[in-house]
Order: sequence, then structure tokens, then C-alpha cells
Amino acid sequence: MLISMTGFGRGEARVGNKTFSIEVKSVNHRYLDMNIRMPKQFLNFEEPMRKLIKEQVRRGKVDVFVNYETLESSKGEVKVDLELAKGYYEGLKAIGEHLSITDDVNTLAIGRMPEVLSLETGEEEEKVIEEGIHSALTQGLSHLSAMRKNEGEKTEQDLAHRLEEVKASLEIIENLAPTQVEQYREKLMERIGELVQNQIDIDEERIQGEVVFFADKSNINEEVVRLKSHGEEFHKTLSLREPMGRKLDFILQEMNREINTIASKSHSMEISREVVQVKSALEKMREQVQNIE
Repeated sequence: MLISMTGFGRGEARVGNKTFSIEVKSVNHRYLDMNIRMPKQFLNFEEPMRKLIKEQVRRGKVDVFVNYETLESSKGEVKVDLELAKGYYEGLKAIGEHLSITDDVNTLAIGRMPEVLSLETGEEEEKVIEEGIHSALTQGLSHLSAMRKNEGEKTEQDLAHRLEEVKASLEIIENLAPTQVEQYREKLMERIGELVQNQIDIDEERIQGEVVFFADKSNINEEVVRLKSHGEEFHKTLSLREPMGRKLDFILQEMNREINTIASKSHSMEISREVVQVKSALEKMREQVQNIE
């Protein structure tokens, strides 16, 4: 079962006098990359959040946004960072002198500066925050996973359809391959006929050797067999219940390698047309696979 790396989820929870809202979105990425944005007073809960995300997401760039609202007054102790307040005051005063601004810097302005005033919560308040974040994040990740699985199912259906296109073209190529030598022989005989009319001596052994050489050089049987094998492996991998994006990408690289070799060996317009069809399907498949976990 394929799982897409693209998804979005949102969770909400009310615990005590607080409501928590968490949004989780993910996009494709080579590894698991988590970016959590939340109020500074929640930083103690970042590690448990990362652990919870890892249980749900194996690969992708995950952005988490945490918001909360206090519905009632909270019990806590207000802390003042006097050193920081002093730094803000001196900085604002320096700006005023430099720009010739005469307005005084008042206490209210300093108090509004980031982290000058903070509310330290007690043990009970910590439990409320922990429970709220865990509940909202669990809900958000559940919605995210559901969307990623849904996108994965659609991708799997598209990949299976493209794989059938590849198989159909490959069957045509396999049937056309033996005609390449015969077509070459006919063209060669036409050319020989022209030379005979011009009374030019023909070396029969050399002609036969030329045909044999061409037959060996244009033989694509090995490439067709390997391409079929890669296609079967790709189909089997689709049904695995584990992250498989990288494996599918590797298989497609090998399939591209084989079809490119077939293209270089082919001297048939009909085969060349089917090669183009296969390359087009493989390219679309590779684009899809880039977004698979």
C-alpha cells in the first residue's frame, strides 16, 4: 500500500481553561524533516511531539503549527526579565537620539517587548498543556495520515495503469524485434540489386557476414527480458506494506536504462514509436514516485 508524502491535518482539544489548535502539513522530502512552530513556553513538549510524529510519518518534510487560547484567567507567576528590559530601553533610546525623536520610552512600551514579561506555570498547568498538545496533535496526525493514504491509493492506481501501458508497448516491441533483421536484409538486397545492374562484383560471404553482424548488434532480447523482470518487481513492490518510494525510484531508473539501450539498438520506426511511449510512461511514473513515502 502506497502512502503519499503530501497531506494536511488539523486537531483541536480543550483541556481545563485552554483550547489547543494544531495544524500539520507534509510535502515530499528525501528524509524525515520536522519543523515545529509553537509558543516559547511550550518548548518543553517539543521532544514528545517529535516522537509522536515519528510514529506516524517515516519520510517527508513536516511542518507543525501550534496555537492556543486561554478561556479563563490562569494561575501563574509573572516573571520580569529586567536585563532584557534594560537592553530594550537602551536600544530604543539610541534609536530616538539617532533619529531625533523626542517621544519618551515608557514602561508600557518596554513591557510589550518580546519575553520581557512571562507567565510561569505550575505543575498543574504543565499537565494541562501536555494533555492538550498531545490530544490535538494526535488528532491532527490522524487526519494527516488519512489524507496521505488516500493520496497514496490514487497514486498506486495511476502507477498500475502506467505499468500496463509499458507492458503493452513492450509486447509490441518484442513482436517487432525479429523483423528488424529481415527489414535490414531486404534493404541490403535492394542495394545489392543496384550494384549488380552496375556490373559490380558482389562478395556473397561478406553480405552474409554483414547480416549476421547486424543481427547481433541489434538484438534486444536481453534488454526486453530485463525490462519485463523490472516491471514484475515494480508490481510486487506496490503491494508491500512499508515505505517503498526509494525502491520504486531505483527500479524505474533500471527500467529507463533498459529502454534507452533498446532505443540505441533499434533501427525500426515502429519500435522507436513504442520506445517513445514507454519513456513517456516511465517519466510520468517517476514523477509520481517522487512523492511516495
